Parts: sequence; structure tokens; C-alpha cells
Amino acid sequence: MLKRDEQRLLVKIATLYYDENKKQSDIARQLDLSQSFVSRAISRCVKEGIVKISVVQPPNVFLNIEAELQRKYNLAQAIVVDVPENADDDSIKRAIGSAAAHYMQTSLPADSLVGVSAWSTTIRAMVEQLHPLNIKAKGVVQLLGGVGVNGNAQASMLTHSLAHFLNCPHHLLPSQSIERTVKYKNMLLNTEEVDLVVGMFEQVDFALVGIGMLEPSNLLISSGNYYNEEMLEELAKRGAVGDICLHYYDENGQPVLDESEDPVIGMDLNLIKACPRVVALAGGMDKLAAIKGALTGGYIDILMIDVHTAKKLL
Repeated sequence: MLKRDEQRLLVKIATLYYDENKKQSDIARQLDLSQSFVSRAISRCVKEGIVKISVVQPPNVFLNIEAELQRKYNLAQAIVVDVPENADDDSIKRAIGSAAAHYMQTSLPADSLVGVSAWSTTIRAMVEQLHPLNIKAKGVVQLLGGVGVNGNAQASMLTHSLAHFLNCPHHLLPSQSIERTVKYKNMLLNTEEVDLVVGMFEQVDFALVGIGMLEPSNLLISSGNYYNEEMLEELAKRGAVGDICLHYYDENGQPVLDESEDPVIGMDLNLIKACPRVVALAGGMDKLAAIKGALTGGYIDILMIDVHTAKKLL
């Protein structure tokens, strides 16, 4: 128990610091104390219950849901964003993109080799809200073939823009995402230009990925990088629920195509799982099964998601 004189001094210091907003150095001069004594006294005020600090959680912050997601799916971090219950797809993507941009600005380790699955409208929403960062990354690597069948270059432009904001070089993957045949894919993998970039996948230590559904997104459709109806039906028969870098997996996160039948040029699921930090941007009820499969498969370290889909995952 504190002695009365000691208690009186602690209360006086706490009042000057918290109620009157005085600096520790000013309090020290006013009370003829050392600044280190004042600093220790302020800490002790909390320990002794003289000062009680409470965190006021705004209604649009969901720390409990984030904590539950982290526990249930063994995530390093979950970031849950607020959107109206009837929010459209674009609004959800902008909200997640904004959170992801803030995360990049505050949490990207310096000198990271960043991989990006650039055919993603949610990642595009993130890049649109980024500002140049103070740190310099090692480079930005395109994780999925960046050439659109019809000349669409949006993925390459996104990769270039992200590298600009991260003050580093970019490495474009000069191939289509889905090649005509596995044989043609293997031929391209043996070319110097493609092999150089694919060889960097194992060195990526920070991967930004979207999570796709079985049905291709509008961006993939506009690029021409999507499977035909016959192949989509085959993937559905095998239980595919979603994809990362166009490599499809089932509800347990297991790949549904083996290497001998997969024509995609992109970072494969084994390398995604082995990457030190994989940040996934995905939301919307229509992606629920795809997100859950990716989490169950252990591909994701950090998930950025809207609150309504997050609640369904729990």
C-alpha cells in the first residue's frame, strides 16, 4: 500500500500529466524532480490504479472478429473493414483496397521482394489509393502471366505502378496466365525471359494475392486469361472452389490439378504456402467458399476482408 505522502505526489504528477497535458520535463522542473523520476511515477500511477486507461472501440472497428479469425485460421493478422450490409462489389473492393494501402504504408518490411498477383481488381483498388512510400523495396515481381490474350496490359501497368510507389525495379512475366497447352507452357518456361522471372518466385518474401472464384472475374474475362466452359466444368467436378494465381483448390485447400495438366504460368500453391508473408485481399459473400478454402489450405498469413464475409467465416 502506498504511503500517504507518496500517494499525494503520484496523484499530483498524474494530474499535471493527464489533466493539464504538461510535458514530463515541465513537471520535473515544476516539482523539483528528475525527469526519469516523473517517467517512472507516471508508469506507477497506472500500476497502482491511480490512473485507469480504457480503450474506446468505435463501432466500425472489429477487433474481436479479427482476433477470432486469427485463432480459428491460424493467421498472423486479420484486418476486417466496415462496409454497409448491402454494399456492392466495387465498394467492398475499395474498402479492402484502402486498408491494404494503409497496411503497405505502415507495415511493409524494408528491402522486401514483393510479389503481386496483378490480375486482381481488389489489388488494383489498393494501388489506386497508395502514395509513394519512404522505404525502398528490393523489387516487385509479377506472380501471374501478365500478357492478355487480346493485348490487355492492365496487369503489367499495375505491377509497374506498385514498383513506382515502392521505389524499386519491376519484373514483368512476359507470358499469358493460361497457356494453350501444358507442352507450350513448358516451352515458354525454358525461355530466358520467362525463366528469369519465374526463378524469382522462390525469393519472394512478401506476396500480395487476390482470391478468385471458380467463375472468372470481369478483369480476367476482359484480358482473355480464363478457362473455357469445358475446363471450368471439369474443375467443378473435381471440387474446385477458388484459386490463387489461377491455381485452383478444393474446400480443403488441396490443388485440383497436378503439374502435368496445369497450363498456368504463375506462382504455384506450394510456393505460395512457403512464402514468409502472404497478404490476401478478398471479400464479398460470393467468395466465401474460395476464401475459406484458401484459409483451410494454409496459404494466407494476413487476410483483409469485409466484416459481413468475416462473420460468415466464423
